[in-house]
Amino acid sequence: DTELHLTINGGVINIEAANDGINTNEVGVSVTTINGGTLQINAGLGAEGDGIDSNGWLVINGGAVTAAACSDSGDAGIDATMGITINGGTVAASGNMYDQIDGGAQNYVVFSFASRQNGGQTYTLQNADGETVGTWTPANDFTCLVVSSPDLTAGDYTLWQGDTQLAGTMSDGVGSPGGGR
Repeated sequence: DTELHLTINGGVINIEAANDGINTNEVGVSVTTINGGTLQINAGLGAEGDGIDSNGWLVINGGAVTAAACSDSGDAGIDATMGITINGGTVAASGNMYDQIDGGAQNYVVFSFASRQNGGQTYTLQNADGETVGTWTPANDFTCLVVSSPDLTAGDYTLWQGDTQLAGTMSDGVGSPGGGR
């Protein structure tokens, strides 16, 4: 938790939180920047909490970010009041809310589900050729999953939990660099 800015350039960071896992809280001023490292964030130990919460901006330029919001609240894996930009790295953010991604240089996809999906299970994203693009194990139950990876290109994808293909909607389609859909 910081009143102003936070920059993560590397390392291995594991956070278990009863509220927001990371919080930069100066409204309209704070910037959380992730340039590298491996972040595993579980904000599910209390009654609420976003995985990463910036009351300003969130910029992800690299690294591996896995952020799980509290399963019992309307929180997001990644949340930023002023905007989210993904330029690189891998991101798997699970929660019960989607905060708009404003753009960046890397593709992303947002899956929304009518019913709760189970945390602690392995989810696999496959391209149209059946090749695995990414595999994630969210810490908590969720209804929204945001995925971004350098391996994600425009095309058709399926999301699997074990051997079961999930029925969901790509609520914002695949976001492309510059925020297009």
